[in-house]
Amino acid sequence: MKKIAPLFVALGALSFGVPASLFKIARREGVVNGPLLFWSFLSAVVILGIVHVARRNWLRYQHTNWKQIGLVIAAGTGSGFTNTFYIQALKLIPVAAAAVMLMQAVWLSVLLGSLIQRRWPSRLQVLSIVLVLVGTVLAAGLFPITEALSPLGLFFGFLAACGYACTMQFTASLGNNLDPMTKTWLLCFGAFLLISIVWGPQITTSPVTWPTLKWGVLIALFSMVFPLVAYSLFMPLLDLGIGPILSSLELPSSIAVAFILLGETVSGLQMVGVLIIITAVVLPNVWGMWHRQRTNKA
Repeated sequence: MKKIAPLFVALGALSFGVPASLFKIARREGVVNGPLLFWSFLSAVVILGIVHVARRNWLRYQHTNWKQIGLVIAAGTGSGFTNTFYIQALKLIPVAAAAVMLMQAVWLSVLLGSLIQRRWPSRLQVLSIVLVLVGTVLAAGLFPITEALSPLGLFFGFLAACGYACTMQFTASLGNNLDPMTKTWLLCFGAFLLISIVWGPQITTSPVTWPTLKWGVLIALFSMVFPLVAYSLFMPLLDLGIGPILSSLELPSSIAVAFILLGETVSGLQMVGVLIIITAVVLPNVWGMWHRQRTNKA
């Protein structure tokens, strides 16, 4: 399991890159943000709930208590905060700037993990984080800056990054004695509760349409069901700092999906940025495999 953990965490990050384009397509069909988020999170809760019931792995058989269940549900609000703040940021600043702010979750998550585990990341991991941030600026097409940016929009983007960093760290550190599918279901339920409260007024006043339901289910699969299952199963198996670095693959995925589904252009600088991010992701994992092989031989 430990050997394939980086692969599945990377696939989870790639999956996170799909919903941005789906949000844009949904908006073209007249879908409103609040109901779309509500039905996305509700779909995730229902899908994972069905899986949970079908497997009959009930909470009372998992050596847990209500305090731990409450903590995992509370941790799930991180995903709800991420989506809420990110949508608010997109109203005020370009997508490229919002994406750069969201990728601040890489170093925020490493810092949070260091504080939780009381262990600092290695120099190689710090180098990878720097490469990720440089590659993010290029891949998002933010350089050079040609227009003034809203401070409030940048602040919302940073808050979205904080939510994303908490999601990554808490899926790795909380409720690890729980069945991973149960844990993922509880995380989604926590996010659903937050979305229901924050977007309640818009949800209750907007009509339910077929496009809202359709895109809600698709976004749920790519933004919650698969990524959170991958993170819950495999993030705890990774070394400190590796998970957040792998999560940066979301940005290249977003660019590729936008190119395929929306026909958005990709510049040479953006391609260079994507290559830098991929290098930053591969470097610590290849080094870790080589070091383990060397240690085993010794």
